[in-house]
Formats: sequence, structure tokens, C-alpha cells
Amino acid sequence: MVTQVALEPEARNELLSECSGLSGLVEWLDSIDRRPGLDELDQRLRSTQVNLPALKECIGYADVGYQRNVIKRSEFYELVVICWIPGQETPIHDHVGSDCAFLIVDGVSTETIYETNEEGLAHPITVKRYQPGDVCAAEEPDIHRVSNDTDSELVNLHIYSPPLSAYNIYAPAE
Repeated sequence: MVTQVALEPEARNELLSECSGLSGLVEWLDSIDRRPGLDELDQRLRSTQVNLPALKECIGYADVGYQRNVIKRSEFYELVVICWIPGQETPIHDHVGSDCAFLIVDGVSTETIYETNEEGLAHPITVKRYQPGDVCAAEEPDIHRVSNDTDSELVNLHIYSPPLSAYNIYAPAE
């Protein structure tokens, strides 16, 4: 289960005024009229400094599932802060039609990468752990699960290009 909340324009403007790194990222995203590649998203996210206290004033966490805090969305991108409390995770999913890159802002993020078998069930092939400042990038056909396997909160800054409009959810092979 996912909770989605769009930042009110006033809250977004306040956040961007207090966080020059996010403001610069939004300015760059707004200046492009194309789908940037994963390498470009990775480079931009790695160079983005986030004012965590200002960000935490604007975002929230869901009690069940996880929460997507939408900062801004255009025809070419969607900028989202996704927050997890300990033990929360996404379903096993892909990003039909969208690339995804995310910066770990706070906490430790676990990404489990899957392949499907002949029955279409997903089995894990790799597990990666990302620390604050690391960037994870997933092409649209990639199948993965992002989770918070720690005892502290997790905050990731995601860029979907183009905006995430569809995804498939996969059942695990057990």
C-alpha cells in the first residue's frame, strides 16, 4: 500500500527557498524538454545537496506501506521524496515507460533486483544496500523492490522520467 501526497505550492516554494540543491535540481529539470538518460540523472542527483531538516518539515511517513511525497511533476519528470519507516517496502515492481533514479538522503536503502521465471514469478538475483549520498538508477524494464531493513527512517529523492504512470507488480517465487 502506498500513500501519495502532493506538496502544496506554498510548502514546495518554502522548501526550495531553504534548499538550494533541490532548487537547482528543479531548475535543471524544468529547463529540459526531453527525457534525460540515467547517466545524466545519476550525475545530477550525486551533486545535489539536500537540506534534510527543511525537507523533513515538508514530508510525511505512512503508518502502513510507504509514502510518496510529490515535490513537482511535469510532462518530462516527476520529483518525489519517498519515505519509509523501519520494515516498510515497495511491492516487487517495474517502471513501465519510465526510468527511475534516486538519491539516498537519509537512512540505508535496500534494493533487491529480480528476474522472472517461466511462470512470471519473481526470484531475487541481487541485493544492494545504499548509504546516504549513494544513487540507485533503474531502467524501465528492471524489476526490483526497495525496502527499509533498518531500525531508522529512510528518505529517498526519486526522479522518474517521464512521470511514473504505470507499473507491473510481480508475485515472488517461493
